[in-house]
Amino acid sequence: MEFKVKDLFQIDTLKQAFVISGKQGLDNPIRGVTIIEAPDIAEWISGGELLLSSLYPLQSYNVSEQKAFMAQLSEKQASALIIKTGRFVHDIPAGIIEASETLHLPVIQIPKQVPYREIIYPVMEALFNNQVVKLKYFKEAHDKFIALTLANKGSEHIIASLRKLIGNPVTLYDRNFHPISSTDPHLVQFEVLEHEEADAARMDTEFPFYRQRVNYPDWDGRICNHFVIPVETVNHIKIHLVIHETCKTVEALDFIAIENAATSLSLDLVKQYAVAEVEMKFKDDLIDDLLHAKIESLQSVYQRANLIGWDLNKIYVVVLFRLRAADGYDAMKTDLYGLHNPYQRMLYEFIHQQVPEGTIRSRSDQLIVLWNVENDEEDKSACLRMIKKAAESIQKTFYKSFQHLNLQVGIGSAAHSITELPRSYKEAQDALQLGTLMNGSSAIAAFSDLGIYRLLCQIEDAGELAKFIPPSLKKLLAYKQPNREDLIKTLQTFLQHHQNAAKTAEELYVHYKTVTYRIERIKEITGIDLEDPDEVLSVQVGLKILVLIGDNPVTWHLDHANV
Repeated sequence: MEFKVKDLFQIDTLKQAFVISGKQGLDNPIRGVTIIEAPDIAEWISGGELLLSSLYPLQSYNVSEQKAFMAQLSEKQASALIIKTGRFVHDIPAGIIEASETLHLPVIQIPKQVPYREIIYPVMEALFNNQVVKLKYFKEAHDKFIALTLANKGSEHIIASLRKLIGNPVTLYDRNFHPISSTDPHLVQFEVLEHEEADAARMDTEFPFYRQRVNYPDWDGRICNHFVIPVETVNHIKIHLVIHETCKTVEALDFIAIENAATSLSLDLVKQYAVAEVEMKFKDDLIDDLLHAKIESLQSVYQRANLIGWDLNKIYVVVLFRLRAADGYDAMKTDLYGLHNPYQRMLYEFIHQQVPEGTIRSRSDQLIVLWNVENDEEDKSACLRMIKKAAESIQKTFYKSFQHLNLQVGIGSAAHSITELPRSYKEAQDALQLGTLMNGSSAIAAFSDLGIYRLLCQIEDAGELAKFIPPSLKKLLAYKQPNREDLIKTLQTFLQHHQNAAKTAEELYVHYKTVTYRIERIKEITGIDLEDPDEVLSVQVGLKILVLIGDNPVTWHLDHANV
């Protein structure tokens, strides 16, 4: 237990002493004892000292100087001031008494016949005994937590042991205050009512911490204090060790156990991180081999999966998440590559929270998710809706934190065996690319929704694709006038609306007559017969090819076709 000002009165020579003022500070801890008979003594104390004085150097001080002197002592966190009266001063000055009350710095009066040594010796003995107790307690706590760490017991056993040592419930949270483990589930959820930085010197600790007054909804709404100790792990990631002050007041001695527990938790998390890094590398290599069909034998693949507890007999859908800088933001200043950047890491966590059973692989600016689904043969559309709904939730959560980024999603179809994973991966890539082209920078697209694009994207050679563009459309693409893009957009929208000029004008925000004029101009340039369903179909296919390969490959092909 810590030696405090109020414990002084257990010393025989101080039983006749009495507190003049500052009784609110009787719980101040004492960490040393010093005689002050010089006016500049405040510059030489370090905090926690019990000060003894006859006020000889202060005899000439006026009230304001007396208050300033007391303020200096308080600022240096002195524990108390014991004043011997009868030799140089008969009455304790009013300025010292007034400042003592304001600063909660106890002033204790002793008679002149009490020698300082009869105070210093017992106080030093008590402090020495207290240090011995602390050392014994430190060794006990240190040995206990080191044993738990070496035995690989994990965070639950560490906080359970801490709870026994300090007599208060303990909860461990991640950096976002999501609970990891707790000794009392009723105290996991809380609402902060008041926040204050705690006095580290009073608790005799170098660890940063703060105190909060909180309400516990699951504990009948009771209000208590709790201490939050941030514990830094690898990559500056913090977890939070929270001591709920529900059973007893947290004391300085408790922080010996808390510091040791925090160190063990940090070591345990470093170990977990190292193991996870190895497992992730092993898993990532296996995923890459599966997605790129680099399988030497099914037996070796299943053996590798078994080592990390991955069931390859389930049905998986490959889903790709890709980050892009939003319009108006400098893409060069936004590092989107690798799991160790904050955007990828937060997206990884959001996905993991939404799909805890999913297998996630980070690659460049993408996250690849092997999404485990139930048997999709019964209702494929329901399975797809479920994935889209979850992707929308992930996207919405991500945008709350990062408005300067776009999150795009591509969804493949189900792979019923590991040999079908490359096909699902290719489909997710096509859905991601085409969905962005067709539906914008925040598209969530499934391969099954791509329609004819599913067929067209099987042809990877842009030159081969361009051969399927009909001659009539090629003439429009070769048209060198400034309004070419307007004519192409009008034709595309006109065919999408089944040649309805009114709906086309409405979507393009132009006059109806503008649309009819443009259509007639297109007919003149291309010779297209919009009454011929076969030709209309070929033009529609050509426009979709144009979406896939853009202008440059088409222009190259037109130049060589002499159109």
